[in-house]
Amino acid sequence: MKNENLFEALAARTRSESAPAVDVASRVIARLSAEQNRIERMAEKPLLWLAAASSAFAASAVVIAIMVYNASTGPLYEISQAIAWVAQ
Repeated sequence: MKNENLFEALAARTRSESAPAVDVASRVIARLSAEQNRIERMAEKPLLWLAAASSAFAASAVVIAIMVYNASTGPLYEISQAIAWVAQ
C-alpha cells in the first residue's frame, strides 16, 4: 500500500508540472533535409557510374562502326568509280 501511495503522489506531482517550451522543428527539418540529400546522392552514384560505362561503350562502338563502314564501302566505291568511268 505504501508503494501505491508513493506512486499516486508522484503521478499527481508530474501532472502538475508543465512541459518546457522548446521549438525544435527547424532543427529537425534541417536534419531531415540533410539526410534526404545524402540518401539521394548515394542513390545517384551507381547511376553515374553506369552512365559513364555506357558512354565509354557507346563511344567505342561508334569508332568500331565507322571503321567497319569505311572498310566495307571501300570496294563499293571503287566499283562505282569504274562503272561511272565506263558509263562516260
